[in-house]
Amino acid sequence: MQDIISALRDRADKTIIVITIFATLATIAVLLRFWATWKTKARYSWSEASLVFAHVNFLAQYAVEMHGLLEGKRMKTLSDPRLKVYIRDIYIAGEFYMPIILFTNISILLLYRRLFPIPSFELRSNILIIAHILWFIPSLVGETVLCSPPSLLWENPKEIPNKCIMYSNFFITMLTIELCLDIAILVLPLFYISTLRLLPWKRKAGLVGIFLLGGFVIVTGIVRIESSVELGVQVIDYVQDIFWQSVHAGSAIICACLPTYRPLVRRVTGESDNSGDAVVSTGGRPIVRAGGSGVSQDTRGEARNGEDERVVSAGCTVGMRRGEVEELELKCTGERAGEVGHRSF
Repeated sequence: MQDIISALRDRADKTIIVITIFATLATIAVLLRFWATWKTKARYSWSEASLVFAHVNFLAQYAVEMHGLLEGKRMKTLSDPRLKVYIRDIYIAGEFYMPIILFTNISILLLYRRLFPIPSFELRSNILIIAHILWFIPSLVGETVLCSPPSLLWENPKEIPNKCIMYSNFFITMLTIELCLDIAILVLPLFYISTLRLLPWKRKAGLVGIFLLGGFVIVTGIVRIESSVELGVQVIDYVQDIFWQSVHAGSAIICACLPTYRPLVRRVTGESDNSGDAVVSTGGRPIVRAGGSGVSQDTRGEARNGEDERVVSAGCTVGMRRGEVEELELKCTGERAGEVGHRSF
């Protein structure tokens, strides 16, 4: 337990600065996403609602962690009554973590479903949402009842070895499963982007790059496990965990907002809508070439300038829409409905 005092003395100030930075950056990211959505006259959806719920939990966690760190750094000995306040705040802050991750990742998956409204993609995203819920329930229960009773953690720390679960083992298991789910979310859109023939290639690389930024979230999760816990040890390094937990969760919220910024960047920079043509394909021959304010036809039917729908092939129509993201919408009926949805970038 003496390590608590030295850890707070050595790292509390740095941790306070870092968690404040990420709380601020995450708040700015969420506000920019809502501004971009409003500016482009797009509709708000359950993706935004999930993100708001995640961010509210993130800010609540930040407030509790700040209070605990400010109280804890003033401790001189383990008999200081502030120790009880510090450990209790750490416990409460941990209760917010699972909802943050659950609703941030659900927000990302719901956003992906708007970008790739294809039956196979929707099925995979539904599977991942269910997997997250199955991870969330036992993780939250385990975090809540880690001691019997939970108040023993701060009321009588000497009894932790006898009345609490081996938290380090639970911690590693919980975060390892979470990282596997994060990797699945990271990989999911890359396959579908690879099936699109987008010109110029820089635009395709840019899209892949935006999604790959989520890899930073995975890296921070790995560092958090490595630096905060040792297998078989009853407790973890609380200060180190607060540091990387805030970096990890804050980065996840920021990454959930990044794919929505392109229309806003285009407006701010004055980039023309015809900055590059795109050929959209489902893996076979190109369906349509889009650029500027109109659509040029590669298959049967007539193409007219404007934003109304155009016939491009038997059973399919295409239209350009402007909203939260730049959209090339393909609507198909019959057998083709199982092949193509609308692609939005």
